[in-house]
Amino acid sequence: LGRPERARADLASAGAGGLPLVGRFERLQGANAFVGRWRLRCTDGPAGTLSLLRDGDVELRSEAGELLGTGVAPWTYRQREKGASTVLVRFSVDVSGGEWDVLFFTGAVDAEGGPGRRLEGSLSTGLGRRVGEFVAEPL
Repeated sequence: LGRPERARADLASAGAGGLPLVGRFERLQGANAFVGRWRLRCTDGPAGTLSLLRDGDVELRSEAGELLGTGVAPWTYRQREKGASTVLVRFSVDVSGGEWDVLFFTGAVDAEGGPGRRLEGSLSTGLGRRVGEFVAEPL
């Protein structure tokens, strides 16, 4: 019997060893690039914690945790082109009771941006009137 080798827990050794890349080692591609919680800021619109859930739901909460709005329809996404790291994302948030009613967000995120990646784009009303820009950073 020999001495056991030290275990390694990094992406390169896990992938090379044939382990399935799930959880924190999973590559950020497709929906994995944006599913999760984000800190949302808009030039003219609501701000708070944006949750893009795995089942397609969308929630927007204030910094205090109060629900500001929910998705009108499931989020959608597509890769810009084969092999590209940019993922295009579309989602809506019904913030009725405020001045905006339903807002439609169209943005992009670089899946290879790591923890510092940003979801950035524009937002518009249901009538197609552009309201402003948004930036979201992962929490």
